[in-house]
Amino acid sequence: MLPRSLADMAVDLNAKVMGDALISGLAIDSRQAKDGDLFVALIAERDGHTFIDDAARSGASAALVSHPTSVLPSICVSDTQVAMTALARSIRASYAGTVLALTGSQGKTSTRGFLASILLSMARRMNHNEILVTQGNLNNHLGVPLTMARLRPHHPFALFELGASAVGEIADLASIAQPHISALLNARAAHLEGFGSIAGVIQGKGEIIDHTDPDGTIILNADEPALEQWRARAGHRHVMSFGRQTADVRWTPMSRQYVRLDLQDLTTTVRLPTLGQHFMENAAAAAAMALAAGATDEDIRGGLESAVIEPGRMTPIQLERCLLVDDTYNASPQAVRAAIDWLAHQSGHRILVMGGLSELGDAASSEMKALGAYAKSQGIDQLVATGTAAPIAEGFGVGSFYAKTIEETVSHLSQMVAHADVILIKGSRSAHMNRVVDALQCQQGGQ
Repeated sequence: MLPRSLADMAVDLNAKVMGDALISGLAIDSRQAKDGDLFVALIAERDGHTFIDDAARSGASAALVSHPTSVLPSICVSDTQVAMTALARSIRASYAGTVLALTGSQGKTSTRGFLASILLSMARRMNHNEILVTQGNLNNHLGVPLTMARLRPHHPFALFELGASAVGEIADLASIAQPHISALLNARAAHLEGFGSIAGVIQGKGEIIDHTDPDGTIILNADEPALEQWRARAGHRHVMSFGRQTADVRWTPMSRQYVRLDLQDLTTTVRLPTLGQHFMENAAAAAAMALAAGATDEDIRGGLESAVIEPGRMTPIQLERCLLVDDTYNASPQAVRAAIDWLAHQSGHRILVMGGLSELGDAASSEMKALGAYAKSQGIDQLVATGTAAPIAEGFGVGSFYAKTIEETVSHLSQMVAHADVILIKGSRSAHMNRVVDALQCQQGGQ
């Protein structure tokens, strides 16, 4: 967001203004507001208007409100969230760079990390030092406008991650981002409480296509059952694909961390900073998006190898006696199966440690029991389950252990480490399995 006067912004919003200030950003958390920020007083579980004083003390220059305040210069509107979205749209309308957006049931954040690293390499080749990228989990109806507010004219690329838990939400977010290049990574049985069914997931994730530039490019997963449905939805837009066999960008596992990428007319081998074939797939998706944006093979190889992937995504940690794999960032049934597949191909004594899975609705118990049975069928040597993951231990049967608490889990694993070669720890974020990783790393001297 270029520095803009409060009066100019009020004109765009057709709203009343009291006082004036120069605005260069948005804030919805009064504790994080700073000089130049417009504090948006959202009304949700807590009324943001009660925090205007705090925002002023933090340094906010003005406030976006739904009833008058004398604490800060302000714009008064009927709905502050709607107004914030309108401001984001006006910022996007004035941006002349390339906008990329991605969505899917899983793999969004790691694909974003891979792609951001490639785009930054491209930007530096163009004598730019910055790009705009979604940070953390700011991929929803609040996060996308906040990210858009950080957009500056000198950014050659703007990369948005779009998340959703119901039909219609991707449409809203993509209509703000208006990407030139979009990617649909996959559609899985996640957030079924909101989408209703896998068909609802396919429909909802596909909404990104409708708001992609008609002259833009759609990146699709060639290995997805919904491929042809999404391809038809793309209409006359250019479509590129990534996949294991027939695709514009093909990926082939070479070893634990090495993947071969066939980039149309070029082939390169890349060492990724994380483990697992699903991350190789994400790297291929990032490569396809980057190609559509004009990347060279050097951009892609260098960007992928230097990518910084957030902890908890198949992160290898070498303990004194075994390899610990931290895959605790989040979990869906498909992601758990991918982790099991990876573990099954490792040599030695393999232990899978599972916390519970969230957002599975009424299918939670049966889904988790099936995952335990799948781990058993793939030859995993032992399974440890904790918290709400008891059905996984039940499905695994002989060779499983159930611990009610994290502390009990750590205690049990401490006795098993000496006999293990690989321990993979996974679960939904709400299961707090990162605490198990931290405890074992502290005990065993991990690096």
